[in-house]
Amino acid sequence: MISQITIDEVKQRMDVADVVKDFVKLKKQGTNLVGLCPFHNEKTPSFTISPSKQIYKCFGCGKSGDAIQFIIDHEQLSYVGAIEYLAKKYNVNIEQEGKREYVKPQPRLEKVSKEIIDWFENDRKISNDTLLRMKITESREFFPQLKQESPAICFNYFRDDELVNIKYRGKKKSFKLEKDAELIFYNLDALKGEKEAVIVEGEIDVLTMVECGIYNAVGVPNGTAKGNLQLQYLDNSWEAFENLESVIICVDDDEVGRLLKEELGRRIGKEKCKVVVYPEGCKDSNEVLCKLGKDAVKELVHFSKPWPIEGIIPMDDMFEEILSFYDNGYPPGAKSGLDGFDQLLTFFPGHLTIVTGIPGHGKDEGTNELMVDLATNEGWKWGVFNFEEPASIHSTKLIEKFKKKAFSFRKNPDDRISRREFEHGILQVEQHFHFVNISQVDVTMQGIIKKAVELVKRHGIKGIIINPWNYLEHKKTFGQSETEYISEMLTILCNFLWKYGVHCFLVAHPYKMQKDKKTGKYEVPTLYSINGSAHFYNKAHNGLCFYRNFDTGITDFHVQKVKWYWLGEVGWASYQFNVNTRQFSFLTSSVVEKNGGTIPELGNGNWKQIPPPVSHYETEKEDNITEDLPF
Repeated sequence: MISQITIDEVKQRMDVADVVKDFVKLKKQGTNLVGLCPFHNEKTPSFTISPSKQIYKCFGCGKSGDAIQFIIDHEQLSYVGAIEYLAKKYNVNIEQEGKREYVKPQPRLEKVSKEIIDWFENDRKISNDTLLRMKITESREFFPQLKQESPAICFNYFRDDELVNIKYRGKKKSFKLEKDAELIFYNLDALKGEKEAVIVEGEIDVLTMVECGIYNAVGVPNGTAKGNLQLQYLDNSWEAFENLESVIICVDDDEVGRLLKEELGRRIGKEKCKVVVYPEGCKDSNEVLCKLGKDAVKELVHFSKPWPIEGIIPMDDMFEEILSFYDNGYPPGAKSGLDGFDQLLTFFPGHLTIVTGIPGHGKDEGTNELMVDLATNEGWKWGVFNFEEPASIHSTKLIEKFKKKAFSFRKNPDDRISRREFEHGILQVEQHFHFVNISQVDVTMQGIIKKAVELVKRHGIKGIIINPWNYLEHKKTFGQSETEYISEMLTILCNFLWKYGVHCFLVAHPYKMQKDKKTGKYEVPTLYSINGSAHFYNKAHNGLCFYRNFDTGITDFHVQKVKWYWLGEVGWASYQFNVNTRQFSFLTSSVVEKNGGTIPELGNGNWKQIPPPVSHYETEKEDNITEDLPF
């Protein structure tokens, strides 16, 4: 059972062009690479690789995906087999899941050479006194990026004065962390007894702060991600931040740095975070030191600003974001990767999706599918408030979705997960789902939100499911109508979601539906069919209804509302539910688009091709100074 850490490291290191070129002769065509497709016979190249998006697509046969999918398809391997193949290619140690036991690194005790001291002092304006204080050492290490040994600067990571990890920096900006060691903030021990912390992006920026007399600075240990920000180092260090009065976020002033700032603020709590404003022409603290001197770094921290006051948004705070919308388009939603669904609806952090459907029509199966797909494709972690079944039963259904097979006994053993798949599935559920014991918490809306905030800070959840609405403890004030109460509760929920960047699936049952007298079938419910109030439609960002035809076994996923048009469109997709494997199979002929604002009947629409999901990979922080180390 390969660990998620191994999978994440493989994804970080792999390059789709580098993988494909082992099998396909590629040539440059503009910003892309092209070659003859390895999946079908052709004479004119239609197989295209986008290095910037890290995907491939054949415009002849339609095959597409990332480096992992290429190996799965080309080498006829399972997902695990593909990870093992790529781990070997990129010299990634394969770690097996289980109770995590970290390896303590062997200390590197060699003092830094005069060459390195001179480089720090001349190019980074960091003195030897700071190097000694921060216990910087030197060694020779093998770097997979260089495929050879290189002299290396050793940034030693301590927790409670014990060495727990080492970050190595070699020539040509090559980096690596100690294998199987614990991931924590650099200089974490400096926060003991402090009321305030400064978070910077990397070890050099920590040394910069120490050089300037700011000793309560900690640094993120690995590169900033453009897509998923898991922040495992915060998971392993969150206690150090729990009782701080304030945290100054001083990460890089670039696109990925701003994403990191947002995630740190979301996890730590924006109410106690401050942010810095860099002088013109500087994007990190070491650049400030090199260009403007120590006093400028001290002023940068001293004049940090509280997180923008909620309710007041000056244009200065919005301009960069608005400019990004203009230059790059609106921010995309998270894609489930479920065949036929992504063009109908993608999911945005901070939004509310109301889910409804007649009992027994697939609400639970459908939401489980979407949650697992978002966990798999986007790395989302979920907080689960499930009033209708215990966590143990719910876990088995999630395992089914992870493993694409049934959990319980089947006539055909191949339809049931194996013991190995069971063990790996358990760990996948453990990594991505946090179940709340609803018998031990306050189950008013306010109580659920309080517990969800804890899950954001401790585990970095990106989604919650509340299933169902009518099981919450509802406390209307005297004289308050049901409509007024529902409006108030949904507003409170939406405010929480937006503040913490969490998406919510709120399951709400419709009133008792009547069967059509001619067909004997129920009509498809809408959000207006939900008991209590039209606000279930009005205040939702998205509306989703599951409807099953028991004669055919087809389940329709109806998207009935999409507030932000670029995140999807009103429509529906049809799936055959296989009772043997308990999986949904997409029926392509049933996917339809809106025609003049109406939804066509089954089979009357035209199928529209959409591009495959784009994956983003974590990359090491780029230094602002371009010259290499003096090796």
